Amino acid sequence: GFSLYCLPWINTSCLNRSLFGLVTSNMFLKTRRVPSSACSAAMTPVFVFVAALLPVVHGGLLLGIPGARLTAGNTSVASSFFSTSTATVSTSTSLANSSISNTLPTNSVVGIAAVHRNRAAIPACLKTVELSCLNLAANCIDSVNAGNVNTLWSIKSCVAAATCYGVGDLITSVECQTGFVVTNSAQAALPTSVRVLTWRNSAITQQNYIDFYYGQLTAVNSANFPSSSAVVKAFWSVITTWAATGSTVPYKNFNDWFHFSSFPVTTITTTTPITTYTQITWNPNPAPTSGAVSETFVKSTTTVVIAIPTATTSVVVGGTSITLAPGGTPINSPLPPGISIPGATTPTWNPNIIPPTSVPSVTFTAPPSFTTIVAVPTASNSPPKNITGPPGDKNSDGNNWWLLLFPGVIGGLLPADIGIPGGVKPTAAPPPDWTGAWTDPDPTSTSTHNSASASSSASSSSSSCPQPTGAYSLSDDAENSDWDGLGSDPDRRRSNDMTIAARAGRSMTLPVCGIDTANGNVIINPNTVSLGAGTYYTIGTKAAGGTSIVLNPIVVNSRPVGNGAGTVAQEHIFEIGYIRQFFESINNQGVSCAWIVNNVYNQVGWDGRTWALSLLQEIDQVPNMVWVDKPMNQAKSNVVNRNKATAADPPQKANIDKITDFSTTVSVNLIQDVEYFIRNFAALGTYFSNTAGRFQATALRVQNRLTQITPNTPDVNLPVAFNTWLRSLLTNYPSGCTSRAANVFNYYHTKMTSVANQHNSVVPQCFPLFPTGINPQSFTWQNLVPPPPTLPSCNIP
Repeated sequence: GFSLYCLPWINTSCLNRSLFGLVTSNMFLKTRRVPSSACSAAMTPVFVFVAALLPVVHGGLLLGIPGARLTAGNTSVASSFFSTSTATVSTSTSLANSSISNTLPTNSVVGIAAVHRNRAAIPACLKTVELSCLNLAANCIDSVNAGNVNTLWSIKSCVAAATCYGVGDLITSVECQTGFVVTNSAQAALPTSVRVLTWRNSAITQQNYIDFYYGQLTAVNSANFPSSSAVVKAFWSVITTWAATGSTVPYKNFNDWFHFSSFPVTTITTTTPITTYTQITWNPNPAPTSGAVSETFVKSTTTVVIAIPTATTSVVVGGTSITLAPGGTPINSPLPPGISIPGATTPTWNPNIIPPTSVPSVTFTAPPSFTTIVAVPTASNSPPKNITGPPGDKNSDGNNWWLLLFPGVIGGLLPADIGIPGGVKPTAAPPPDWTGAWTDPDPTSTSTHNSASASSSASSSSSSCPQPTGAYSLSDDAENSDWDGLGSDPDRRRSNDMTIAARAGRSMTLPVCGIDTANGNVIINPNTVSLGAGTYYTIGTKAAGGTSIVLNPIVVNSRPVGNGAGTVAQEHIFEIGYIRQFFESINNQGVSCAWIVNNVYNQVGWDGRTWALSLLQEIDQVPNMVWVDKPMNQAKSNVVNRNKATAADPPQKANIDKITDFSTTVSVNLIQDVEYFIRNFAALGTYFSNTAGRFQATALRVQNRLTQITPNTPDVNLPVAFNTWLRSLLTNYPSGCTSRAANVFNYYHTKMTSVANQHNSVVPQCFPLFPTGINPQSFTWQNLVPPPPTLPSCNIP
């Protein structure tokens, strides 16, 4: 519905004034009109300059210039308009339905850029921060000049950048870029005329700030956005902590923050010491709780508050430096004396040996000859049995007694030299919210706690357990190995000899209608679309072990290493195979293949592409891609393909069936792989939830593209049918995630128990997921579906 206008022919003396009048908006390029009296009769075409600027400022937009309107039928004028420049510009015969593409000489683009802006942000002047923040900072320091260096807060990108980049650090970068000496206290006040936020009673709310931050990313055409709103909320949290005005910040306090703060570190000095939280000596890594957006450190009279870091970060507390892992867990050593992290998760651990289960009595031993056999209480209301150790024996509480409770649980702490024949020494594992490194508080063997008379046990302690390998090697379930030629990793494909090779462009098939590789008419995207910088969703590496199913989004600059080469997949969020599934579904409802092939797959659209290729390219885009670990990709395939859905045939059944023992290297690595796969499957619901926005946006692009298709006969309303089909498909996904995750864990648990019985042993504690189980995560499927199409009341389409 846009109109195309012609720029009046003007002479060279008018050129600079005209170009300096160019301003950008989200939808149009406009030019300040030059009075015709200022232009001589010597006319010089300037379309080359305007055409050169167009793709630089906002690629894909039509050019709106006041002047004579060019109508759809005025193709001769259109041809002269574009052919005047040295640029190669193609137009269709009807501009109303054309897609204008231009290939411009480099010197034309540079020439215009030089008029508009003399330099860009110097990379050396930028610090390493979250990518969306970096884009704002780069735009800010690129916008500073001698005229506005002392009015930084009149530049909206500078206001937004300061909130995430740090006021002091931003000013340092400005000084590096411009050479000027700048201080934040010398800056002019944040102008009240710059209503960067929607003030509510002159106070800024969290939502105001989030809207402003995302709005500025859009305004600067940022290529990167925060991985989630939690990132932006963390920026806001530190401002509210500094302002100390509650959940909202009045304009005056917000202005003060720009002049007197140095986010991300805020130091508060008080007159009386603050209580220090004592850390357990064997735990070097207290962790912020799940969902926390800021982290507080306390040392005597000093409190330091920072946003939860997304990369390895150092923080100085009362003169002492602490290194934090992504997520905020201190690493390398225990917290220095006198420093605590209020509200952090401090794990507790009971080192008591676990007695054998389902036995009538428990035997306790200690060197050199102590032995006592105690009957297990028979009911939940039975009184506990009090047991006393050898004379002089003490536990860490200073006592030498403990309790035996129903159904064989030990109460109180065992003295260190007490052993239980057939018992299992528990492995200290991090709590569910844990992030970062983990140090075992007691890396000792079970034999240390068993007396000389203790019977042998197949159980292993944490010290005798082999560390998980870095590589993950479980093969795909056979049904998922080659969906539309994509394999387990969407940036690879399988050739006819089943070898894996990198692919140049991805493909789309419809075998039910003869559209496939065998017939030589598969729909292939000729463009190579590869993900580089993007979001990486991971529960952590397999080598880290544990039982956590917490899925973390991490911003990366290229394919992550993950669990080794080839173990991180470039994943389409909205799958290419959905198009095949959709057309198969309407074919099953009576729409003929001839109709689908003639009206969609082979029909050429207004832009010269077949509608099938258009649909493929709406999906095969970087915004529809993230990085995921291979087992997450495999788990998603089971849900998307709607296979391996029963308890008797769960995902990875073939690999689980290969477990034969607990001691050989092959079996140990296999069990560790299976536990890592199960943990990823349990986190699949969070993956769908976290990527719902991208899924919905891609689905909407597909739906809108289907709306443009005009079949010869309206056998089916394509966008309505697609929206209905997608809703029906996604309603099964939440339970599909949780039921399959539960099925695969139960199948694994049964298999491990069977192997233990065959060897007359117990399952070692080397495999921590076995005794703990999982809590599979679900999600709200409605968040993935685009709004239903709005249709006119007249006949379709």
